[in-house]
Amino acid sequence: MKSAFIRRLLAAFSLLALLMSAVPADGAGEAKDVAANCVIRLSVNKNARTDLLARSLARYWDGGADGEMTVTLPRDEKAQGVMLALYDSVTEIVIDSLDADAPEEIARYTLPYMNDYIPFSRPAHSFRIRNGDGGRALRIGRINVLTEGTLPDWVQQWSPPLEGADIQLIACHPDDEVLWFGGLLPTYAGELGKKVQVTFVHTTTPRLDRKNELLDALWHCGVRNYPQLPESPWTQDVPRYILRAIRKARAQVVVTQDVKGEYGSASHIAMVAAVIDAVTGRSADPSADSNSAQAYGTWQPKKLYVHLWPENQSVFDWSRKLPRMGNRSGYKIACEAFRLHMSQQTGKYEVAMYGARDCRRLGLYFTLVGPDDPDHPDLLQHIE
Repeated sequence: MKSAFIRRLLAAFSLLALLMSAVPADGAGEAKDVAANCVIRLSVNKNARTDLLARSLARYWDGGADGEMTVTLPRDEKAQGVMLALYDSVTEIVIDSLDADAPEEIARYTLPYMNDYIPFSRPAHSFRIRNGDGGRALRIGRINVLTEGTLPDWVQQWSPPLEGADIQLIACHPDDEVLWFGGLLPTYAGELGKKVQVTFVHTTTPRLDRKNELLDALWHCGVRNYPQLPESPWTQDVPRYILRAIRKARAQVVVTQDVKGEYGSASHIAMVAAVIDAVTGRSADPSADSNSAQAYGTWQPKKLYVHLWPENQSVFDWSRKLPRMGNRSGYKIACEAFRLHMSQQTGKYEVAMYGARDCRRLGLYFTLVGPDDPDHPDLLQHIE
C-alpha cells in the first residue's frame, strides 16, 4: 500500500513538472510568427504577397501613397504586433484593427527605422496597414506577424543611435562590419553588452535591400542601437560626415578598416583617412565643422584601432564561446551574419581568421591612455 501511495505521489509530481514546463512564467508562451498562415490582401500590386513572405529581400510590395494591406490571422489567433522591413523610411505608418464594425487605430509608427517591430495597443485578429499621411510611398519587403506571448530574440526592436558609446565601429559598406572585424560585434555588443555604435559611410545604390540585410546582420550580432546611416546611399563629403558621426556617438574607442582599403578599395581608403584625421585632431577642434561642434560639442576619443595596422597589434580570440550568444563563437556568429547579407553571396569574400585579411588583427593606431598589453587583447583596456 505504501508503494502504491509513493507511485501516485511521484506521478502527481511528474504531472506538475510537465504542466510547469509547458506554461512559461508569463502564462503566454513564446510568440509565433504566423505571417505565412495569414490571409494577406493588397489593395494595389496584388501579386506581391509571396514577396512579403520570401526570405530574400530583393523584391517588395509597393503600396504607393494610398495602398493598404489587410491581414487576417488563422482562426482563434490574435497578433500583438508586426515586424516590418521597409524599403524606405516613411513619415508615418498607421495600423487599424478590423475586429469591430468600424476600424480602430491600434498603432502609429513614426520612427525613421527600416526594420522594426510595431506593437499593437491591443491584440487584433484582423488589421490593416496604411500610410499615415500620404507622404512617401509605403514599400514593404517583409512582414512578420507575431501572436501573443513573449517575443523571440530575433524580433528587431531598435533603440536610437547612441550619444555616449563605449565603442564606435566605422565601416564603409554593409557587410564590412563582419568581413573585416569578425567576432567584434558579437563579443562586445552581444556577449559583453557594451554600448556599441556602428556607423556606415556608404549604403550602396541601387540595392535598397542591402540596408535591410544589414539590419538583420547587426541584430544577429547583438547590436541593439540603430546604426548611423548616411542620408543618401553614397556620401559625398566623407570627412564632414565622419566628423559629425564621431561627435554624435561620443565613443571612448573608435575602430575602423585597413589603411590600404582591405583589397585596395578607394572608398575604403578615403574613409579610413577621414577617420584617422578626425580622431587625431579634427573632432576636438571647435573650428572644424562648427555646425556639428555646435550641435554635438567637440569630442576626443581615447583610442583608435585600425584593422591590420602593424604597430601595437593585438590578435583577438574570436573563436571563444559566448554563453549569452547561445554558446557559439564570435567567429561563427559573424559568419552567420555575413550570410544574412544575401545579395553579397558571390563566393568572392568570407570572414577570414587567417592570411592577409585576418579579422582578428587590430592595431592601436592612436591612444591617450597608453599602449595595450597584447597578451590580454581588449578594446576597452585602460578605459575606466
